[in-house]
Amino acid sequence: MSTKPATAQQSDIFDMPKGSIFKKLAYVLAFVGPASMICSTSMGPGTATSCIQAGASFGFDMLWAVILSGLMCGGVAYLGAKVTAISGKPAYEFIEEKIGRVPSVILFLVVLCTWYMVVYSQGATMMHLNNIIFGERFGTIAFIITIAIIAYLYVVSSNTSVVKIASIMCTLMAAIFFINIFVCQPSLSDMAKGLIPRIPGGVQGAIIMAGIVGGSAPGTSALWYSYSVKNQKWDTPKALGFIKYDQIIFAGMFTIFSLGIFISGAAVLNPAGIQVSSALDAAVALKPIAGNFATYIFIAGFWGAVFTTIGGMSTLATYCLNSMVRIHEDRTNIKVRKFVLIGIVVSLLGGLSGGNALSLLVNFMGALNIGGLVIIAILLFYCCNKKFTGPEYATKWYTIVLGLVILGFNVYSAWTYVARFL
Repeated sequence: MSTKPATAQQSDIFDMPKGSIFKKLAYVLAFVGPASMICSTSMGPGTATSCIQAGASFGFDMLWAVILSGLMCGGVAYLGAKVTAISGKPAYEFIEEKIGRVPSVILFLVVLCTWYMVVYSQGATMMHLNNIIFGERFGTIAFIITIAIIAYLYVVSSNTSVVKIASIMCTLMAAIFFINIFVCQPSLSDMAKGLIPRIPGGVQGAIIMAGIVGGSAPGTSALWYSYSVKNQKWDTPKALGFIKYDQIIFAGMFTIFSLGIFISGAAVLNPAGIQVSSALDAAVALKPIAGNFATYIFIAGFWGAVFTTIGGMSTLATYCLNSMVRIHEDRTNIKVRKFVLIGIVVSLLGGLSGGNALSLLVNFMGALNIGGLVIIAILLFYCCNKKFTGPEYATKWYTIVLGLVILGFNVYSAWTYVARFL
């Protein structure tokens, strides 16, 4: 969650009030601006696609996985934040210090490769959406213009108005999906059965499961959130309580919106036998609440999600590159921002190459877990090490259990992806 406290007394905001969890959450929310909330609660296109495909293909069988993914997304980010808060270093620099420069460079080259694979698939998705909006005749031109706008906004301009509007579009779509649950009235008995852990559907089920984990709890989330913690000057042990509740808010909203998308797919698309291979298929899930406007709402929201994620993921990749090759001490410097163009160009190539955009997106989301599981393993080890944390900030047993669960699912998802090529 990218948030900025509204006070110059940076250390004072970490003095959490005593009392109930609601009082503490209200305190954290007081320092979270509306734009930050919008960006934080926006559903990523990979997560949205994985959730709706899971519901459409297998009904409520993966309900447990979607709920668990919400818990994991907050847990994995917290691991990265805790290491940064205690050490004062972003996760990359911390890992490099612990395992050495050469192994860390190899590890993060793998991470960046899989990261850019997702950016590539998002370019294909943006082309797919522009073809729907503007037609096959003008879709390519509209796509190129869209990518050019993203490049300008994330490399040259400091005006974030367009990015905020795109985030609002995505957030509204996710909120409508959640409201849609109460309109389509899913079977409570089927939902209860979906709480029993199982992965249905053989290879397809495994791929979708890997996509859900890749969208919610890859080790890369710990890396990127650690940069956010550093940027916001939350890199002090005193900030850990604040960070914990920051992640509770984020994970809660992530879970609510994921459930809205998943349950809409399970209750509407699955009974109709609709398999999601395009954005138009996914839009049908909103018909109970939006009727004939369902397509417009979904396309607009999904377009907003892809727009912000192409730029955002390209920027985060640049942070990692900057840590690896030390371009500039200031991550916002223009010399660093120019490397955002790498991700923008990759997305352009993805759009011009063709292929099933949504299928690519789900498949590549699973690839994020390959390097991510190593990041999680290293961060979890040190978070559990009292020599590193000290007795005052020792990791609670439930955080350790959640960390092991996250690690286990990342191992499963990485193996699912690699096994397809063996």
